[in-house]
Amino acid sequence: MKRRVLIIDDTPEDREIVTRALRQDSQVRYDLKEVTSGTEGLNELQRANSPYDLVFLDYQLPDMNAEQFVSKLIGPDQAPAVPIIVLTGSMAVDFSAIGPLEHGVQDFFTKNEVTPEVLGRVAKNAIERHRLLRRLVDSERAADEARESAERASRAKSHFLTLISHELRTPLTAILGFAKLLTDNPSAEDADQMLRMVSDSGEHLRDLLNDLIDMAKVEAGTLDVEMEEFNPSDVIRATCQLMELRASDKGLTLTHELADNIPPAVCSDPTRVRQVLINLLGNAIKFSETGGIRCRAVYDEQQTKLVMLVSDTGPGVPDSLAETLFTPFVQGGRNSKDGHREGVGLGLAISHRLAEMMGGDLSLESTGQSGSTFRFSVLAEEPGSSDSSCGTRVAAETVSSDAAPDFAGKRVLVAEDTLANQYLIRRLLEPTGVGIEIAENGAEAVRLAANSDFDLILMDMLMPVMDGYTATEQLCQQDCPAPIIAITAAAIASDNRRCRRAGCADIITKPIDSDRLFSVLAHYLQK
Repeated sequence: MKRRVLIIDDTPEDREIVTRALRQDSQVRYDLKEVTSGTEGLNELQRANSPYDLVFLDYQLPDMNAEQFVSKLIGPDQAPAVPIIVLTGSMAVDFSAIGPLEHGVQDFFTKNEVTPEVLGRVAKNAIERHRLLRRLVDSERAADEARESAERASRAKSHFLTLISHELRTPLTAILGFAKLLTDNPSAEDADQMLRMVSDSGEHLRDLLNDLIDMAKVEAGTLDVEMEEFNPSDVIRATCQLMELRASDKGLTLTHELADNIPPAVCSDPTRVRQVLINLLGNAIKFSETGGIRCRAVYDEQQTKLVMLVSDTGPGVPDSLAETLFTPFVQGGRNSKDGHREGVGLGLAISHRLAEMMGGDLSLESTGQSGSTFRFSVLAEEPGSSDSSCGTRVAAETVSSDAAPDFAGKRVLVAEDTLANQYLIRRLLEPTGVGIEIAENGAEAVRLAANSDFDLILMDMLMPVMDGYTATEQLCQQDCPAPIIAITAAAIASDNRRCRRAGCADIITKPIDSDRLFSVLAHYLQK
């Protein structure tokens, strides 16, 4: 066994006494280092390549005494990193007055008591006591950290519940309030305006739910991206045009600039690119009261990345809060003109993670009194390159919501237990001329499908008596020719896989979008 020992004493004779005593210890070998002042000792302990096992410290040094030395050495956990034994001369020292043991000193005695037997035993005991002290300190620190972590989690949970409660109740207030007004007076002069507000509030609830689901996927590590070939200029242009109406409603302009070097086709996830861009443009519109929003896109040929810059004319982000900008449930300190903060602070956190998953980044490029600029980049290799792992996706059929498609002569079975959703689906499909029959649970759907011919089945996956998964499996076992379309509120990958395994040909997520519903029906009914 070999131990590294630092001897701090300004008297050569006293250092020799300690050195000689340690070297006569037959059980332990010592690697000894000598210094003559407290300052040298502190420097040696800080710069040593390997830690010391023990320090012998003269009580009275030219530049400081033992108490001052230990005070400088003690860390935030109130214990020195190395055990210390204090040696004194012949003068009497009242250690009870300074409480050296409370400062982490493991032992102390006079130099005339130094013998090989005593010093070896004292050194061994000091090292063992210090080991126990460090274990105690580490345990206390771990307990403190656990308590602080639990308190932070509790505060975060309370903050989260407060935010979610507010964000849910605000649009619900509008929806329920306007619904009551319209029920009492369906022909009110401002009925159209109230209906638009009901629709806007419902979309806000949907967006909030989507953000919460995506954030749960981020934390669970299940958020995914699908690499495919697409035209980046088309996606950026269409996204900006989509957001122009929202900007114009606030009296703002929204312009976009596309660099000439952007390739006509790249490999990335267009859906996620659009999602992040919508979030950035939406925030820019939200926090700008005058002026406009500018979206610029360029292609970094050296790094094969698509780079988008979104600039606004809002209040900017304070430097003190910029570092928390991409933290969930934190809104970066930006308020709208009236001081109100919208949302729960999930959009940027999700967007930041999505950018990383697509091989890029999302950062705050600049901020100030005249607004902020966010830089969003994704890896976007051209299809056919050696590094590209690009898939392809067949474009889904789209049906304009301005005119309902014609499905006259077709019959659809709708398996849905909720009266409101039954009525909604019936009202959405009636203009198409399709024949509709309702089943209130999975068992009834199986019975009706066995006794009548349907061209398509819309199957809610969570129903009483028999759920949609079981009903779909039984229909597939009976060789039901009608394609079964799952209607689910789960909207997560595992649920989608379960629907596919059960035998569903396609999936529609709640809340039901009429364009998506018509597109799916057109795909299967017009074959």
